[in-house]
Amino acid sequence: MNTFNEYGMMVRKPAVELNGYIQNVNLNHPIPRFVLYGRTGAGKASILLHTMQRFHRDGWLILSVPWAGRWVRGWYKEVSESTYKAGRYDLPTDGAEWLAHFKHQNEGKLANLKTTSEYIWTKRENAAVGTPIEEIINFGQTRIKFSSDCVGVILKEIRNQAQTLGLKVLVVVNAVNAFYTQWNQLNALKNSGKKKLHPSEISLIHNFKKMLTPTWTNGVAVCTVEEACNNLNERENYTPLYLLKQEGFEALDPFVPILVPEYTEKEALSTINYYIEHNWIQNAHGRTEEGKKEIIFVSNNNPFKLYQVCTSL
Repeated sequence: MNTFNEYGMMVRKPAVELNGYIQNVNLNHPIPRFVLYGRTGAGKASILLHTMQRFHRDGWLILSVPWAGRWVRGWYKEVSESTYKAGRYDLPTDGAEWLAHFKHQNEGKLANLKTTSEYIWTKRENAAVGTPIEEIINFGQTRIKFSSDCVGVILKEIRNQAQTLGLKVLVVVNAVNAFYTQWNQLNALKNSGKKKLHPSEISLIHNFKKMLTPTWTNGVAVCTVEEACNNLNERENYTPLYLLKQEGFEALDPFVPILVPEYTEKEALSTINYYIEHNWIQNAHGRTEEGKKEIIFVSNNNPFKLYQVCTSL
């Protein structure tokens, strides 16, 4: 998108299927869950983007986690003990980043959202009943020590008010299996005592799991499962049951699984022709019919591999 300076997106069958389900869902019922699955690079994240754009345009609130795997990996990030719940841990920087992301995605849609409970941060600081949600966001961004708590407050208020305010809420989690599987690599998230943390001990994940439970209405949850969020010895399959393991599968069950397959020949050719039109493919042979067939063969119809092959042409 940055290279071509245009925001074009291929309309694929899984997106049409998913958007049709959501459009016809009865929002008075507990939230339905949809899980996209498929091989790495098949385009699951692109389907999420298509869906978010579709319903953002229709006025839905978007609560999205762009990559859940980020919340369980260390990368030298700050980890602090929760001031709210003993045995739980906050990620101040990740919490503040999510607040900024949420505010940007829902610009102009938060004016009527206000707190229905009082929240006490310190002996001198609190959020009274009726505090605008935008103030909660600003507080969490300026006092990042409380950013994870502010995320929890926002999610709780949206769950509680969705039906009374007539909101339509789309919850999107990319790589939801990161919420349920222990990450054991060298960059695993650890507390000050060097103990590896289980996802259930992380405040952000704990709060977002509540958004995936069918205990509230006027919403829909759409997730993906990603092989890259499981340990290296746990990537033999890409199905929801395998990647979520028993805990995650039972937590999301029942859900509607939607397979995101690799490109059909028509989709692969459409992508290659799009690259040619924008001079992304400059190799003369790559622009021929024979060259296009070779690109499809080498990439094995995988969207991400096709992109990688074409970057060198």
